[in-house]
Amino acid sequence: MMLPIYAGSSSGFGEGGLGGHLSFIQKAALAAGRPIQILCRDQTSKLPVERCHAIPAPAWTRAMKYTPIRWSPAIQSSLIGRQFDARAAERLPERPIVYHCFPGFAEQSFEKVKRWGGVTVLEAATTHADHVYEVTEAEHRKYRMGGSPFSRQWLRRVRREYELADFITIASALQRDSFISRGVPAERLLYAPLGIDTDRFTGPSPEYRRRPNGSKFRIVQVGQITLRKGFIYLLEAVRLLNDPEIEVVLIGGIGWRAVRETIEHYRTMGVAVRHASGDPLPALREAHLYVHASVEDGFGLAPLEAMASGLPAVVTDQTGMQDLIEDGKDGLVVPSKDPRRLADAIALLKNDEPRRLAMGEAAARKARNYDAVAAARRYASALRPAWG
Repeated sequence: MMLPIYAGSSSGFGEGGLGGHLSFIQKAALAAGRPIQILCRDQTSKLPVERCHAIPAPAWTRAMKYTPIRWSPAIQSSLIGRQFDARAAERLPERPIVYHCFPGFAEQSFEKVKRWGGVTVLEAATTHADHVYEVTEAEHRKYRMGGSPFSRQWLRRVRREYELADFITIASALQRDSFISRGVPAERLLYAPLGIDTDRFTGPSPEYRRRPNGSKFRIVQVGQITLRKGFIYLLEAVRLLNDPEIEVVLIGGIGWRAVRETIEHYRTMGVAVRHASGDPLPALREAHLYVHASVEDGFGLAPLEAMASGLPAVVTDQTGMQDLIEDGKDGLVVPSKDPRRLADAIALLKNDEPRRLAMGEAAARKARNYDAVAAARRYASALRPAWG
């Protein structure tokens, strides 16, 4: 018996990391000939009305910026997660279904689905929550920075969601190992990497990537600018190089004042760094190198998009993206939290242009294997145990 499929995310459909992930699940279901119902923050013109259930953000979220809660991302995310979960549970039907959701947003929903004999699928997106929490807390203590996005309440909720999940999707060996080492049975883990739009993420010719002597060498990192994403290690690596030709472009949201202050601190030390938001494609086409300095990342689509755009990617050994990198051929893998090794990798590719250009071409070829259309078919195949 094939059950109806539902998927929910506390984000706009196709917006940001989770919204893009939600859109990918929808594409995979359609590729398998399975209709799917979407629960997301806003009604979207990208889906038929009858397939999209809007769960608007509550009015009190706008008032939070006038309260002390504005200083606590962990409390904000916990409250918003609980609100979405409660409303989603109300919208889900009282009959067996398959329901996909993300950590921190699924406890009540999963309990309801299980009561009615349905199937629950948790889209892990990260390594095991225990590891995410430990790593993030350690970074915030190290840099004496408040604003950690995770709390013990969040950790408790996600652990409960792991218990309720019939299946947990993963996209990398790093994720798999983190779950198995914490007692999650391997048979509950479904290896289902996502994909990207390789028709959109294309880059200029290798000749365009050549850098005239004395011109800027642009390094791009895309994603939320947080300690977990390792932006500070990238800035420290560039500071160590003390090379006035290097410019860093950080593309993503900044949700914490201390992060802005840290970026400004590095500017005062001579690091040329710009911040932008929105579509990363223009910056990727103007860049010479992509760096993904995360201290924890389950997979990471942004580096894959950069590779598709013709950029070699330097990633750490604490991101699932290392599965895709053939070290020295289409990118480099460096130890996490090691700005000296990261600086050496940057200097190597800045000073060896033929190698950098060749690696960029190899990266683009590698990325084509992860086109969203083919990846959606592979995802649908991987989800057969859940979808029936």
